[in-house]
Amino acid sequence: MQSYNEKQQLGAPLTGYGDAESGGIKAQQTSSGHANSQKTGVRDPIFLVLFVAHLIAMFYIAFTSGIDAVKTWGDDTGDDTDTNLTFNKKVMYTTISLCVMASAFTGLLVTFLMKNAESLIQTSLRLSIFISLLCTFLCFAQGGPLLYMGFIFALMTLLNWCYYRAVQSRIPFAAANLKVACQAVREHFSVLLVSYFTILKSTIYVCVWVLVFAAAYKAGVTTTTDSYGDTVTTTSDNFGTIMFFVLLSLYWTQEVLKNITHVTTAGVVASWWYDPSRSNVVSGAYCRATTTSLGSIAMGSFFVAVLQVLEDMARNARRENNALACIAECILSCLRSILEYFNRWAFVYVGIYGDSFVQSGKAVMALFKNRGWTAIINDNLIQRVLTFAALGVGALMAGVGALIPVVIGSFDDIDNASTVFAIIGFAAGFLLTLILVGIIDSAVATVFVCMAEAPNVLESTHPALFYDLSAAFRESHNIHF
Repeated sequence: MQSYNEKQQLGAPLTGYGDAESGGIKAQQTSSGHANSQKTGVRDPIFLVLFVAHLIAMFYIAFTSGIDAVKTWGDDTGDDTDTNLTFNKKVMYTTISLCVMASAFTGLLVTFLMKNAESLIQTSLRLSIFISLLCTFLCFAQGGPLLYMGFIFALMTLLNWCYYRAVQSRIPFAAANLKVACQAVREHFSVLLVSYFTILKSTIYVCVWVLVFAAAYKAGVTTTTDSYGDTVTTTSDNFGTIMFFVLLSLYWTQEVLKNITHVTTAGVVASWWYDPSRSNVVSGAYCRATTTSLGSIAMGSFFVAVLQVLEDMARNARRENNALACIAECILSCLRSILEYFNRWAFVYVGIYGDSFVQSGKAVMALFKNRGWTAIINDNLIQRVLTFAALGVGALMAGVGALIPVVIGSFDDIDNASTVFAIIGFAAGFLLTLILVGIIDSAVATVFVCMAEAPNVLESTHPALFYDLSAAFRESHNIHF
């Protein structure tokens, strides 16, 4: 039976995590040989400079050319306005109330996940079998063209059942991992503010991007009227290249903003793992993610963004009945998914240790060499629960929204008020819960890495959780910490 050396010097996160001057726990050597000696300065500075320069250029174009382009479009469309469109205060107040209730439910969800992690994982697996089995019966009952779909769903049911049987031994560890991650998030719940701030920044940038798109379209597309009165549209020779970079900017920035939240969460959970007594954890982790580690985030996000743009190009070509484009789109989609999954783990190392993207990539390869299937199965089991949790809160809020007009009875001026508020309630519950489960998902990956790098540290910082996690890992893999 394999066991870990109790005397082995275990790891700690990047210097700069906790002391008064730099926020740091002193550097140590991890169980995988991951050195953490005084890391200072910016990592991957080339990509940091490129990302910041591109943002400056986008904002400059937006406010120098984009606004004028949008004004021109407004002139072309005339002065038609919908005078019948009025702002309904009832809808606004009800929507705000539903969002507040959904936020409260998401707060309770963390505790619920902690107390029922294993049973929720079992339930999510059984639900997958039930749903595919139900679809099988429905397709066979309808017959006709759906008969073939029935065989596909029958195969899916069999595969789901086989998977359910195969992962039974892995469920205790996945449940313990989820429990530890939820505890870390609950103790630093303000990390959710980072996600909300990310949504705000993302919205602002989309507005800027629309202005840039308008400027690029106005500069590259010319509309004229021929002698027959028909409209003729011509594009410049470099219009396709310009749109490639405009799209790349959108995807790159959105990926960076998303991964800043991921890296911040990794830093927060690592601090909780190694030094739970420190203060200003969230702000310190966010500052590092947006300064010294921003170049690494920009580098990893750039490659995903390029694949996204190429995938869009292949998708557009496929719509013109191009078979090769269909194959290319499939390949690019698979590559993007693989790279996104790789980045998820690489950015955990960026958040914990402040490594460059290349160094983090090497650490990920070592992690998957030792525990690849464990990580993948663990992810799959937990992400099922998080997805069903988001859907569950959404369904609950849909029910609340549908009942509001019935209970209050003051929405006669709104057609199908129950349906309208049910949809609003589901959207509020589902989207707000997705923000939380995104944080928990990042925390789960961080806990897995910390467990692989420095399991015994948890014994001194959170002994009760260490006992649960080590017992579950021993049960699943027959390995002692």
